[in-house]
Amino acid sequence: MLGLEKSGDSYIFRVVSDAEELFLNLYRGARRIRQLRFPPEERIGDVWTLRVSEKLTGLSYAYEADGRAFSDPNGFAFTGRRHFGRLRDGTRLLRTPIGASPPEETEEWQRDRALQTPYEDSIIYRIHVRGFTQDRSSGVGQGKRGSFAGILEKLPYLRELGVTALELLPPYEFNEVMLPHFAEEPAEGERQALLRPTGQINYWGFTEDALRIAPKASYVSAGGSPQEEFRTLVQTLHRNGIELIVDLYFTEDTLPSYIHTVLRCWRTAYHVDGVHLIGSAPYAELARDPYLRRFKLWADRWDSPPDGQSRHFLAEYNDGFQNEMRRVLKGDENMLPTLMGRLRGCTAGAAAIRYMANEEGFTLWDLLSYDRKHNEKNGEGNRDGTDYNFSWNCGEEGRSRRKSVKLLRRKMLRNALLLLFLSQGTPLLNAGDEFGRTKNGNNNSYCQDNGTSWLNWRLLEKNRELFEFTKALIRFRKAHRVFHQREPLRGLDYRSRGIPDISFHGENAWRVDLEHYRRELGVMYAGGYAEDESFLVLYNFHWEDHSFRLPHPLPETRWRVVIDTEEERGISSDGALREITDGVCVVRARSIVVIQAVSEPVQRKGRTRRRKQGNTGGRV
Repeated sequence: MLGLEKSGDSYIFRVVSDAEELFLNLYRGARRIRQLRFPPEERIGDVWTLRVSEKLTGLSYAYEADGRAFSDPNGFAFTGRRHFGRLRDGTRLLRTPIGASPPEETEEWQRDRALQTPYEDSIIYRIHVRGFTQDRSSGVGQGKRGSFAGILEKLPYLRELGVTALELLPPYEFNEVMLPHFAEEPAEGERQALLRPTGQINYWGFTEDALRIAPKASYVSAGGSPQEEFRTLVQTLHRNGIELIVDLYFTEDTLPSYIHTVLRCWRTAYHVDGVHLIGSAPYAELARDPYLRRFKLWADRWDSPPDGQSRHFLAEYNDGFQNEMRRVLKGDENMLPTLMGRLRGCTAGAAAIRYMANEEGFTLWDLLSYDRKHNEKNGEGNRDGTDYNFSWNCGEEGRSRRKSVKLLRRKMLRNALLLLFLSQGTPLLNAGDEFGRTKNGNNNSYCQDNGTSWLNWRLLEKNRELFEFTKALIRFRKAHRVFHQREPLRGLDYRSRGIPDISFHGENAWRVDLEHYRRELGVMYAGGYAEDESFLVLYNFHWEDHSFRLPHPLPETRWRVVIDTEEERGISSDGALREITDGVCVVRARSIVVIQAVSEPVQRKGRTRRRKQGNTGGRV
């Protein structure tokens, strides 16, 4: 076992290094009091071992090679990093306390189990531990703001929203105080202009300078223990039916064996439900690791996911859905075939995590408020961050007082949420998008440890209708299996229901128009394939109204509108916004309408009954 191990009266230190000579540094406080040399004869490959048979109580340690001290990458705890954004004692080095070990296995902790919520039933909510509650508007007490404990203060909110999983940006020890970054002149190799201001903060945590096994000390409430507070977070979330997924970032030079160790630790020592792998990692080998079976693994893509049981725990996590659906949303031409493919579901052999916005980019509100990025506060001349946001400001850049612009933005937000929650796959909502969070056009807020990145909870009341719409939409998705099925939809009547599981329509029923200038589409879901009611979703991304002639409903049923993004509230609280009696539905410009097939009472020999839907065919 790498790291520090206690064996009887001795301490055994093991670490990987390709140096020719290696030392153990012992510290009392911040002062080094002793240095011990690793014996070369105890080196096996690049694994060094040192046994110390004396009392080391109250000390901490680090290693040194080639004149450079470095922290133990396998340490479970570190000293000197309790305050976010500050370097204690003027050094970047973190020391491991002697005796730091995996948390104690209490009987209660041993009963804790991963939830293993199926992907098709999951609603993911991504947060930054610090940014989620650091702002005073969160209502969290000062001692718990920006901490693991602070997340639990918002547990009632998470339950009300209806999420089933939390994804945390890196929750482990990373050095957020960035070093200056210089450009290299190719011809002469000379350092040129300073590209990164000194003292900037790596707020997100995707950095090489990281210790990936220890929960981050500055994410702990006043007087708390990183290990215990994180485990309390996991255990409490599990009791409330919420999974916890952590982001892990690895670089190309990270040893595969170390990556396996890190993932195993987060599963066994901290009971997280899965990890989101970012950067470089041996994906296929991790999927075959017996310790990681039935453990959720998210990656940019799985080129050849393993067969069998493990495939049900793998998921692809990339910007493909986001970028394509943003183009659909703003009405780009020739996007209907893409929309049809996304609505069918993923066929890659792994689940698909889908989102319209994420932390690394525009918020959902900014997506519809800015045509261009506004990253001037990052100090890089607005050169950082992607230039390809597929956004539209709805007629005015940034904040607007024009009523028409504000109404259109809110409607487009509702459209974006419907594209997300009515698609097959696993929806992910970035924290705050449900109540109009804005970063004022910054699409690369990696260095903004301030109000740009922190959630402003005052927006929850300001945009209460948007929150209520999102909450109702999540509830609607959960209630109707046709919108979250396990297998991709085929577009075939493979169960002899008289109607395909999914069918596409244009302004005329059963005939879809795919000319490049078309921006309207009808999608019908047959409830008989999911033990649910049947639904018809009418998309109009054109800037003009369109009339749809509807397919005849199933025998002894009628159509009723249950969602219409043209309306501010948008979702009916009592089951219907309006009935459709003439077989025609007008969908207003840039709007989405959801229509439900409702059983009508049928008279049979003096008795009234309702016909079970989905077992008979539809007619034109």
